[in-house]
Amino acid sequence: MSTKFFFASLSVGLIATTATSADLGSVDAPRPLPPQGAVADIIHDWSGGYVGVVGGGAVGEVETQTGSGTLFSETPLRGGLVGVTAGYNVQSGNMVYGVEADVSWAKVQGDKACAGFPSQTCRYELGWQGTARARVGVAMDRTLFYVTGGLAVAEGNGGVDPIVGAIEGEDQQTYFGYVAGVGAEYAMTDALSFKAEYLYTDYAKRTSPLGTVSPLDSYESDPSSHLIRVGVNYRF
Repeated sequence: MSTKFFFASLSVGLIATTATSADLGSVDAPRPLPPQGAVADIIHDWSGGYVGVVGGGAVGEVETQTGSGTLFSETPLRGGLVGVTAGYNVQSGNMVYGVEADVSWAKVQGDKACAGFPSQTCRYELGWQGTARARVGVAMDRTLFYVTGGLAVAEGNGGVDPIVGAIEGEDQQTYFGYVAGVGAEYAMTDALSFKAEYLYTDYAKRTSPLGTVSPLDSYESDPSSHLIRVGVNYRF
């Protein structure tokens, strides 16, 4: 009986020791890594097309020279704009490349006493504006920082008050130039994002008739503006 009891006790001890070692080994064993798909799912994808709305404010200046090259006015401009935008992004790693176009209704205007003609007021207004730009950005999950640049177009309307002699009171031109800026965009959901950006626009000079008396038979106008805009995009 004693011999049987000895072997039975030894067997129970070996089983208990093995179970304890197994438990310790399970604690010390490294935890398995999550599948690659689970890690990838937490990174926001900026690829694809989108549409949105934008709005903001602008300050600028239009420099006007007479046909003889004499400065006629440096008119400060300020106002606001609201519009629509559309674009498309391609993402490679954390780099995002895209194109974007927008058109806005704007009322950016100002007036100032005409140089050399203090009794007259030179006034100017930028109406609708549009841009077609490239964007290059760095994505940090749901936040995108980018630079942008391209072509700009705007409608300008200038005039002199009151009308004196042969000086015409109104002139309207379509201006072409360039735009450059920086911005940031944050993805609030997979489909909706909020952005804020700064854009500088500079338009080429346009020559316009002003009247029939030299040297005021024509003038060159050269508008530029600084835009601060915010917007919301809906991604497809």
